[in-house]
Amino acid sequence: MKLSHSNGPLRLPTAVLGRFLQGLPIFLLLAWTTKAFSPDLRSKSGLMARDLEMRLEIVSSGAALWKQLLLPLFTVACLMYIIRSRHLLRMYMSVLFPVMLLGAFILMSVFWSDSPDDTLRRAIRQIFLFSAVAGAVVIGRSQNLFVTYLQVFSVVLLLYEAMFLLVPWISFDPYNNFTGLHPAKNEFGGIAGAFLLIAVCVYRYYAETIKEKRTALFCIVGWSILLLMSGSKTPMGFVVILLPVLLISQYLLRQVAIGVIIIWLCIIVFIPMALLGFGEAPIDFYRELLPEEALTGRTGIWYHLLADLKKSWMFGTAYGAYWGVGDVPEALDIKWSYYQLLHTAHSGFVDLCMELGVLPTVFWLAMFWIFIVVTRNASDPISVTLIAYGMLHNCLETSFLHGLHFVWVMMIAAIMNIMYTHVRKPNLDAQFRKIRKAGMPPSSAPSAMAG
Repeated sequence: MKLSHSNGPLRLPTAVLGRFLQGLPIFLLLAWTTKAFSPDLRSKSGLMARDLEMRLEIVSSGAALWKQLLLPLFTVACLMYIIRSRHLLRMYMSVLFPVMLLGAFILMSVFWSDSPDDTLRRAIRQIFLFSAVAGAVVIGRSQNLFVTYLQVFSVVLLLYEAMFLLVPWISFDPYNNFTGLHPAKNEFGGIAGAFLLIAVCVYRYYAETIKEKRTALFCIVGWSILLLMSGSKTPMGFVVILLPVLLISQYLLRQVAIGVIIIWLCIIVFIPMALLGFGEAPIDFYRELLPEEALTGRTGIWYHLLADLKKSWMFGTAYGAYWGVGDVPEALDIKWSYYQLLHTAHSGFVDLCMELGVLPTVFWLAMFWIFIVVTRNASDPISVTLIAYGMLHNCLETSFLHGLHFVWVMMIAAIMNIMYTHVRKPNLDAQFRKIRKAGMPPSSAPSAMAG
């Protein structure tokens, strides 16, 4: 940035402050979803009691009234900034449109919900989340701060989590697994895995100076150590799968996401249809393929849930109307079983089938496949990495439409970041054509590209 003497000494601080404030929504959203503002400072000694507390928290919608008001207030604050610019408002509506279609569907599910109050409350919260993430992405992208703030926050959170090593009675569970400022190792592992991949992505595709590469390398080493200390095998496995793919080509990352969609379409639709055509029960086939003890007991959970899925397989129980509605699901109400403490199916795809139904799940997966293909020329490495990680994460954990889950929020942000580029690129091409037609010098192009 060049500053003339006549600009005075206040010009640079003002410009820096402006960029900081424009990136602040992204930073706040990251801090909120990683629970940096509300660390879990309780002892991790009683795991069974903690599981019960988490279930009660979900039943009560997970937060006090003042916390539930933060999301609408954040959305309103972003909109107050965006509506000042017609260009930003147009971009905001463009990036919000695809996910708001999903928001409209989950809101409509209140009409067939067995627990309409819970469905309505949780659907409205998701719609506010979509709006808030769209605001943060559009404001940050207007000055190209999305990747910058991901990098900065990665360093800050890494140091913050590492501080908890000094208080092991808070940051380690009874099995000596590191949980950091989070209540459980899997929650921390999902966040650590995402930031580890972000650091590798920055080192591979974005870092240009020695300082930037050293910072990215510091994050890679730090997040790797903490992830190993957590003992969370699920995100470790996803990182092992994605790391070589990420280092080779971002094109292959898109194929990973599409591959996950194809696999689940086969599991949900094509294999059951083929088996039923031969007169065989799909559940018997899956039980022979994977016993109930497989995948650390997850398959046992899924087989029990199939009993409830048969009752409303077409459109599900409605969004937010299966878990945390007061009673234990009938299929899991087994005396002396840990199934009674579950609050997810440990698979986002299974949870989608339970709440939205098989037909809508297949439809939305197909739409997401089309989105990945159509926006392939607008995809950036970090966004594609976050989407691929989110798709893998939901194979064995649940984050799809799951409140303010960090992996889910990052998937939404990645989708909107790609949409921003996809919508903006034709506009930039049109501006360049006007510049060339008017005979303006090439140096005028950057000013035409300003967000």
